[in-house]
Order: sequence, then structure tokens, then C-alpha cells
Amino acid sequence: MDEISINQALQELDTTLADLLSQSNTLSPSEHASGISCRHHWNPAAKTFSYHTHVVVPHINSESLETLSHLFFNAYSLQRHGWYSQFVSGTIKPLPFKTNVRGEHQLGQGYFDFGVGVLRRYHLLFSKIQVDAKTYAVILRSVPENIPALTTSRQVFILPPTGDIFSIDEAGLHWHHICTTSGVRVLPGILDRWLMNALRACGLDSKERKTYITEAEAFARFVKTL
Repeated sequence: MDEISINQALQELDTTLADLLSQSNTLSPSEHASGISCRHHWNPAAKTFSYHTHVVVPHINSESLETLSHLFFNAYSLQRHGWYSQFVSGTIKPLPFKTNVRGEHQLGQGYFDFGVGVLRRYHLLFSKIQVDAKTYAVILRSVPENIPALTTSRQVFILPPTGDIFSIDEAGLHWHHICTTSGVRVLPGILDRWLMNALRACGLDSKERKTYITEAEAFARFVKTL
């Protein structure tokens, strides 16, 4: 489903986190070195492709983990993103109820300019979880909007698994950005998913990959300023 209730999204958190951690732990030896990689795989549950961008930034101290997880958790409250230039604006709101699900949770509505006409907006559950002393996760999931759109825009959706894993080891800071989305609604309805799946399957997704790689390059520069 493109979006699920907040309660359902909270209930699937453990499964999504396990998936994100599993993907971040299955790297080839070359991917542990300093640099950037971007790959994708077919996700049968989402019926589309998941993209996995991995960045290693050497000589970063462990204090950066908490800072980065805080920034990404509150990303839609920032005036701009040091790692993602397409971000235009956003808002953050608390959950409408209390929960005992582990981690911190809030709702965010963000607007992005992807160069495809009107702005695109996401309405997401943000969840921040400290996995261990050297690993943080920020998990995203589309949930129904509880505030009206603030500007002319078209809603797009985030599917599981989507999120960011930040970790530290002897190579430096690792950022795993894993994103699952069926598209940005260039075409109506199911046609958009079919178009994006065809482009991705045929290797005609160079523009999409470039977006992830450009974001990763900006992230690496941004982290060094912290």
C-alpha cells in the first residue's frame, strides 16, 4: 500500500529496521573503502525497485552519529538540507497520540523540486532509533496526511524499506541511504509505476542514479563541516 495508518507504520518498524540493517551489512569488500556506491534490486513486496546508496567518509568521529541522526530525523524542519538541494520546505508535528514503540517518532510534510513540474510532497512518519553505540537509524514511511498541503504540489509516496543507517567503524562514517518509491507521479496511477519499473529494469535510470550519487557527494562534503 502507498500509505498506511500511523499505528500500522509503527507496527512494521522492527521489520523495516531489520531489513535496512541486513542490507547495510551485506557489502562487497570494495564497498567498505572510502567512496560512494549506488545499486538497486527488485523488491517484490513493494512491486518496484529499492535503491541502496552507500557512502564512506573517513576520519569522522563518533559524535557525528547523534548529530546526523538528529538532523535527518528533523529534516523537514530545516530551512535547507546540506546534503539534498531538491528540498524546498517542510514542517514537523508530534504524533497525535502517545506510543511505547521504541525510539522517537514524529510526522513530517516536506516539499521537493524534482524538475518535473509542480512540487512533490511527502507526508511521512519519521522514526529515530539508536541500534547500538555505533549505529543509528532513521526510518521513513508514508502515512495519511493530517494537515492540508501548504502549496501547489503533488503527493508522492515512500514504501518500506526506506531509511538511513549511520554507523562508525575503522574505515570511518558509513551512510546507507535505502529508498523505495514507485515514482514521482509523472504519469497517472499505475502507469507511473510501470514506466519507472521499465526504465529501472532496462538500465535507463541514469538520471535517478545520478540524483542519489549527487546527494551522496553532497553528504560527504556536509559531514566534514560538522
